[in-house]
Amino acid sequence: MNVRPQIQKARFAELAEALRLEIKTGPSDATKSIRVRHGIYSLRGKAGQYIVRIRVPAGLLTADQLETVAALTEQSGWREGAHLTTRQGIEIAGLPAAEIAAALERIEAAGLTTLRTGGPFVRGVVACPFAGVAPDEVFDVTPIALATDRYFREHANFQRLPRKIKFSFESCTQDHVRTLVSDIGVRAGQLNGENGFCIVVGGGLGASPKTALVLEQFVPVKKLFATLEAVLRVFNRHGYRQNRARARLKWLLMDWGIEKFRNEVRAELIGANGKWQPFGGSLPEIVESRPPTSPAGRKTESHFVDADFEAWRKTNVRFQRQGGFASVLIRCPLGDLRPPQLRLIAGVARQFAGGLRTSIDQNILLRWVPENCLPELYRHLQAGALAGASAEKLPDITRCVGATACLMAITNPRPAAEAIISLLEKELATDVSLCELHLRISGCPNSCGHHHASDIGLFGVSKTFHNRPVPHYALLLGGVSSAESFGIRVLEIPALNVAQAIREIIGFYRAERQAAESFAAFVGRIGLPALKQRLEPLTLVATPAEQPAIYRDLGSDQPFVVGARGGECAA
Repeated sequence: MNVRPQIQKARFAELAEALRLEIKTGPSDATKSIRVRHGIYSLRGKAGQYIVRIRVPAGLLTADQLETVAALTEQSGWREGAHLTTRQGIEIAGLPAAEIAAALERIEAAGLTTLRTGGPFVRGVVACPFAGVAPDEVFDVTPIALATDRYFREHANFQRLPRKIKFSFESCTQDHVRTLVSDIGVRAGQLNGENGFCIVVGGGLGASPKTALVLEQFVPVKKLFATLEAVLRVFNRHGYRQNRARARLKWLLMDWGIEKFRNEVRAELIGANGKWQPFGGSLPEIVESRPPTSPAGRKTESHFVDADFEAWRKTNVRFQRQGGFASVLIRCPLGDLRPPQLRLIAGVARQFAGGLRTSIDQNILLRWVPENCLPELYRHLQAGALAGASAEKLPDITRCVGATACLMAITNPRPAAEAIISLLEKELATDVSLCELHLRISGCPNSCGHHHASDIGLFGVSKTFHNRPVPHYALLLGGVSSAESFGIRVLEIPALNVAQAIREIIGFYRAERQAAESFAAFVGRIGLPALKQRLEPLTLVATPAEQPAIYRDLGSDQPFVVGARGGECAA
């Protein structure tokens, strides 16, 4: 007898009752715990409405699933549309309490889930979106990432960890998923012809970023699940449950050091297949169909080829190791997709591609696109304002949802990102090398926008002038996307001036850089005093009467107030 439908029905009934109680009497610890476990978060400033966080393991999506997201986004009426997260997931904001249970039924019927996208659980497992097709991959980690997600998500022993655990799996020599800032990062490798993994632990961003440390340089595939489970068992036993601020794995590593932690994990492994049984199931089969038309069977329509197409092909197209096929990054404007755009992507995926994956840089990757179909695909994307070039480069800014939706955000990064892009257009048009920089923005110090791992990072803060709060962005410079090093905090800029500050910094780099000098090297050579001096005029704040706009957040016509409060992520 299949008991899953009964379990699902009971879950949804429990959730519906929790939401009913919240509407009647307000949130309690008990109701928050139930809904956050289901990936349902309070929507800022909208009592009775919620954010639904969808788990997308390894970023794998189908066209049908994307259309389900489109329908629910349309139902929510949220102006910005669905939001792609830096964990390859999707968030839909604005659904009222009465519609949540039915929405979750639709999501699960589509083969997705919101389960354990909040709370002290193993969160959605991230994996390289180029796995299986990249010319430089070691081997495809996708099946192992998916098995990891399902096994540890449902494991009875890990339903109340000290805090959340985030896994990231990388197939390639280039790290596309920032394994170094994951609780557990798993990178494909080989030793004497045998496939295996380098495992790093204790990474994380947030207000106190930490780079992961190497637990094991090489673990054969057959021993991976036992090793991962041993890590979780040690964390579950020794993590700091009584101190929420220090309950993440990185703090245990900070106190113990890697040697002690490694010894504990190896000791735990002795009990595998004795005291406890590691994963012994089969790996899921990854089925990515070829598009209806084969590479040799379709002719290029040459009149679609122009300078804009060539720029798009240069920056957004990655040729696969399978001859005749390409993977195409769809640049999703600031991580948001409206219902018509979601449906357009679903349509072109069916027509031109053999697979869909989300990226941690808030874009969507079409895989198995025949190379000679690229001009026609480009034309279709143009129709939905989705043919922007420079995917995952400077104009493609990563940002969190910010104060429009998140309880913890201080500022709203979207209009800040729009102002920066608009102001940089001229500079980027005349010096394409600047596009290789990266800029990431968060609305608070928690780094959902990965601002530490960026050439230029920004996060929202508030400062007081003339007895009034003024929205600011803390500016970090010199980080790198791989998170091997983090940006250095320079100073705070009023939100109104942040675009000018970015233009000033990029202009400074453009004028003073040495031959082939990276931005991080430039920041290190120039030094903080010179950078601060350059930006100091933009930090000045006049009185409210003299400069009323500086006392409003970008995109708002109301005086700025710090509306941030405690988040619900650990409920």
